[in-house]
Amino acid sequence: MSLRRVLRIALSLLIIILLWTRTAREWHERPALWLAGSLALSVILLLVVIMEVTGAERRRRKLRDEVPRRPLGLDT
Repeated sequence: MSLRRVLRIALSLLIIILLWTRTAREWHERPALWLAGSLALSVILLLVVIMEVTGAERRRRKLRDEVPRRPLGLDT
């Protein structure tokens, strides 16, 4: 997995953690839209993390299993 992909995953998880600690601390002072927005943003970021992890697995497997179209010496 590339460093950029790991950084994206780590930052997404960090944002989710910071968002929910703030939401838990101030849930009684904020309106219900704050909770709904936090939930929506968390779902989006979790989908990003899931896509990054599964995309890395799929690409790694695909590159390993790929067979060359024209093996050496047989391209005539």
